[in-house]
Amino acid sequence: MSSVTFDYDEFIARFVHIGQAVAEGKLTEASVTAAYDSIASWQGADDDNSIYPYDPENGITLRKDVLYLMTCHVLTLQLWAGSGQSGRIASASQGSISTSFDLLKSNKDIPNYWFQTPCGQQFWMMTAGYRKGGRFYGVRHYHPWG
Repeated sequence: MSSVTFDYDEFIARFVHIGQAVAEGKLTEASVTAAYDSIASWQGADDDNSIYPYDPENGITLRKDVLYLMTCHVLTLQLWAGSGQSGRIASASQGSISTSFDLLKSNKDIPNYWFQTPCGQQFWMMTAGYRKGGRFYGVRHYHPWG
């Protein structure tokens, strides 16, 4: 059974802005690891609890990529909260300095939650194939022409 283990140094090297936030004291190694642990418990880090494949010996690392991207997304949102930013920037002006933010409005905005950060956008695109579903016909004998 393959299980993804968190490598802090690899994560920081991959997501430089998170490493900079740690260096500036905005995040700690413990908070980064805790964010990963939370995501891993939600999405699953092993074969029994995850829908994403992971076989590093054969170069299949989707599960690790997904977990790292989701962790990056959550940490980026945490960094924005500390700066007063409440979402992605919807508009900005320079004279008299004005900025407005795009807030999520309902359950229909689940994709928009992930589109707020580059990490979230990449996660959403990488996992598109896992969100497609089939059809369910709730009758005993289905015939396509009635």
